[in-house]
Amino acid sequence: MQIEPIPNEPALLLKDKDKNEDILVASDFHIGIEYELLEKGINLPSQTKKMLSHLQNLIAQYNIDHLIILGDVKHKIPSASRQEYFEVPEFFDALREKVEVIDLVIGNHDGNIRSMVRDVDVHPSTGFCIGNIGLYHGHTWPSKEVMKCKTILTAHNHPTVLFIDKLGSRSVERCWVRANLLPLQTKKDSRYQKIGKELIILPAFNELLGGTPLNEKRSKLLGPVPKKMIDLESARIYLLDGTFLGKLKDLRV
Repeated sequence: MQIEPIPNEPALLLKDKDKNEDILVASDFHIGIEYELLEKGINLPSQTKKMLSHLQNLIAQYNIDHLIILGDVKHKIPSASRQEYFEVPEFFDALREKVEVIDLVIGNHDGNIRSMVRDVDVHPSTGFCIGNIGLYHGHTWPSKEVMKCKTILTAHNHPTVLFIDKLGSRSVERCWVRANLLPLQTKKDSRYQKIGKELIILPAFNELLGGTPLNEKRSKLLGPVPKKMIDLESARIYLLDGTFLGKLKDLRV
């Protein structure tokens, strides 16, 4: 199983050469965030149809029959807004017309998601494995089976990188994070001593979401694995177009 980020897209392909199959992986749609913003006085149109069209175009372009969503389909926690109860089922029904298989890993924003989807394989937040690839959302510890996979895909952090020009103008771009996994430094839980080699953090699919500017001095990653089992300073940062910016320690602002 090979991992190939799609150039200029917040998504990647898992390429199974044995089955001659490409699997599309994306995360963090946060359908319904507009409802929360409206309650704060910010009126924005729903982005769900735009995201659905974007995802459908990728499905068509790469001839995808299998889609994996790594959590946070919806936004409101712990319940759901009226917008989510209406748009989430429509979102998945439209996707099911385009792909044969949909796997969904439950994220921390996905309360009550099982009642909103049909014909979708819903996995717990601890994740699942495909070949030598482990997949989970990121807010919890993954299963020991996921941790043993060669490479682990996760989301949850909405990683971005901050740029500051000579005039002080600031801009933020979504990015990919690739980091080496380190053994958990504790004897209390031996399940996490046998671990994979690399953790890849996916960027958020929804452009409206705020991100974690990883290269700001006070920025920290969320979730137990990124916090305790990677050398963040040596993490490798890539823009969506594939540009390698360098290790995080060399990008601090």
